[in-house]
Amino acid sequence: MKISEIFGNLTFNDRVMREKLSFEVFRRFRATIEQGEPMTRDVAECIAHALKEWALENNATHYTHWFHPLTGQTAEKHDAFLQFHGDGEPIERFFASELMQGEPDASSFPSGGTRTTFEARGYTAWDPKSPCFIIEGDLANTLCIPSVFFSYNGDSLDKKSTLIRSAMVLEDAAKELLGVMDYPVPERIFVTAGAEQEYYLISREDYRQREDLALTGRTLLGAPPIRGQKLSDHYFGSILPDVKAFMEDVELALYRLGVPCKTRHNEVAPGQYEIAPVFEEVNIAADHNQLMMMMLKQKAAARGFALLLHEKPFQGLNGSGKHNNWSMADNAGTNYFSPGRNREEFLRFLCFLVAFINAVHRHEVFIRASVATASNDHRLGGHEAPPSIISVFVGSALEQVLTDLKSGNFTELNGLEVIRAGLKYVPQIEKDNTDRNRTSPVAFTGNKFEFRAVGSAQPLGFPNTILNTAMAESLRELAGIIQKENNGKQNREESILAALSTLLQRCDRVVFNGNCYSRKWQMEAEKRGLSNLKATPEALRAAFQNEKETAFLLEAGVLNRTELNARYEIKVEEYAKRVEIEARTLLKLIRKDVRPALAAQLKELEFLNWGIRTRYREAVEQLERDSTGLSGELDGLQGIDGNEKQAQFCYGSILPLMKKVRESSDFLEEETDRKLWRLPDYDQMLSRR
Repeated sequence: MKISEIFGNLTFNDRVMREKLSFEVFRRFRATIEQGEPMTRDVAECIAHALKEWALENNATHYTHWFHPLTGQTAEKHDAFLQFHGDGEPIERFFASELMQGEPDASSFPSGGTRTTFEARGYTAWDPKSPCFIIEGDLANTLCIPSVFFSYNGDSLDKKSTLIRSAMVLEDAAKELLGVMDYPVPERIFVTAGAEQEYYLISREDYRQREDLALTGRTLLGAPPIRGQKLSDHYFGSILPDVKAFMEDVELALYRLGVPCKTRHNEVAPGQYEIAPVFEEVNIAADHNQLMMMMLKQKAAARGFALLLHEKPFQGLNGSGKHNNWSMADNAGTNYFSPGRNREEFLRFLCFLVAFINAVHRHEVFIRASVATASNDHRLGGHEAPPSIISVFVGSALEQVLTDLKSGNFTELNGLEVIRAGLKYVPQIEKDNTDRNRTSPVAFTGNKFEFRAVGSAQPLGFPNTILNTAMAESLRELAGIIQKENNGKQNREESILAALSTLLQRCDRVVFNGNCYSRKWQMEAEKRGLSNLKATPEALRAAFQNEKETAFLLEAGVLNRTELNARYEIKVEEYAKRVEIEARTLLKLIRKDVRPALAAQLKELEFLNWGIRTRYREAVEQLERDSTGLSGELDGLQGIDGNEKQAQFCYGSILPLMKKVRESSDFLEEETDRKLWRLPDYDQMLSRR
C-alpha cells in the first residue's frame, strides 16, 4: 500500500471537485477561497449537489456542520439526507442552504454571558477553505462540513472564526510592509502551522480503576514511580508492537482524512509518545489537529488503551505539550522566515524576524494568557516545559546579526559549518545556523518559530489568533517606521536598516538564548521588566482586564469588546470549575478508596512494633485533617460570587490544600500493603516492557 494512493480519499478535495464540478463552477469556487470573491447561489447549489453525490458514494447517510465552540472540543449535530416527495416517496437531497448554514442551540455552549437560556439561536456557516470530510461509522458514515459558529447578534462563539479573522489581518499587514519595502507583493500570504502532538497511553483496564484519570485527566494521587524516566531510555526507543499497531491505525485513518502525518516516536516519559504533521495553512492545521486528537482517542479505545491528553497526567514525569510551529509563506512558495539565498532575501527575512520579536515583546502578557489553563499550569515552569516567562530564542549566530543591526551595522550569516565527527565513511553534516533550545517558550528553529508553551489538550485556534494579530500590528509598526525613514530621503536599504535598528532598540529585551529553567534567568527577566505570570487567574486578568493589552485585538477587528469579555468569563469560569471537579474527585478517592485501605492497614499494624504503628497513624490523622479542611474550602467556594473571585480562591486556597492531601496520601501509599491499596500505582500504569 502506498500512502499517496489513499491520502485524502475521505475528503472532498480539489481532485474530487474537478471530477464532480464543471470547469466554470470549480474556477469560481477557487476564486472564492483565493481572492475572496462572493459565492453565488448557483455555484453553491452545484457544490451541494456534487458533495451529496460524493458522500452517498462513500456510504454517508447524514451530514453535520462540524465546528469548534469555546468548550475547546468540536461539536456536531447530524441530519439525514432523507427528504420526501409530495407523494411520500423517500429521496436523498441536500441543498445549498443546508450546506452554507446550520442552526445549533447557542445558549447551551459557553458564551460568557452573551447568550441566555431564552436566547437560543446561533448559526454555523460553512468554511469553504477547509475541505469537507467523511467520518466512518460501524454501519454508515457522516459527512462533516467545517464551519464557523456565531450568535444571533453576529458575535463569534467559536475558536475558528477569530483565527480566520487574524489570518486575514496578518495577510494585509504583510502585504503593506512588502509594498513599503518596495518588494514584490504576492497574490496571497498566509500563516503555516504544524502541531507536534504529545500524549500518554496506558492500559484501559488501569484507566477504569482510576476515577481521577477518568474525571479530570490527571492522577490526583500517586507516589513517584521507582524507575520512571530516570534512565532516559524511553525517548526515541524502540516502539512496542502493540503501540506501533495503534500508531499505524491512527495514521491510516488520518491519511484518508487528508491529515499529513509525518513523524511518530517515543517521548521522554514511559508511556508517552508523539505524532507530528507536515505544516499546513493555519486554519486547516487547526481543523486537522482536532481530527488528530479525536482519532487518537478512538483508536486507543479500540485497541485496549486509554489516551491521556492532559498536560500533566503524572506528577514528577514529563508533561505533554503541543509545540506549535508557526511561520509565514506565500502562494509563490516563499517562506518569510527563511534567511534566503541573497542579500535582498536576507534583508526581507530580517524584517519579518525582527517584527516577530517585537510582536512577542509588545504582547508577551497576552501570549502567556493564550496558553493559560488549569491543566497547563501544572506543566509550565516544570523541568521539561517552557516557563511562564515569555522570551524568544534566536541562536548565537542570529543574535550576533541582531546585535550588529541594533548598532546600525548590517552583517549576513556565515556559510554553514560542517560537523566533523572523525569518522571517514560517515556523511558530513552541515551545522544549522541555530541550535535548539528546548527551555525557550518561543524558539526560532531555522525557518519557523516553535511556540512550545501550547498545552497538549489545547486547540490551536486561540494561541495562533494571538500570534497572528500581534505579528500584524508589529508589521504595520515596522512599515510606519520605514516610511518615516524614507521621508529622510535615504535609499531603500538604508531606510529599512535604520527602521530595524530603531525597532530592535525597543524590543530586544525579550531575546534570551540561555537556560530558561534557571533561577538566574528568572532574576534577569525581572530586571528586564518581563512578566512572570505563573497561574492562569493572574495571567488572564493581566491580559483581558487591561485596556492597553486588549487594544491590539480590538483595533484589528479580530475580537470585539463583547467577544473579549465573553472569553475572559469563559476561561476563568472553566478554571474554577476544573479545580472544583478535581478537589471533589480527590475527596471521593480518599473516602472510597484510600480510607478503607488505611483502616485495614491500621488493623494489621496492631501486631507490629509501636513505632511503625504510631508513625502510620499520625500520617492518617494528618490526611484526615487536610481532607476535612479541603471539604470546608469547597463549601466556602459555593458562597463566593463571581467567576474571577472563585478562580482566585481556587488557586490560593483549594489547590494548596489538594497538594497537602496528596503528600499525605502518597506517603501512605508507599507504606500500605499492596493487596489493600486498590488504585493502580504509577509503576503498574507505566511499566510496559
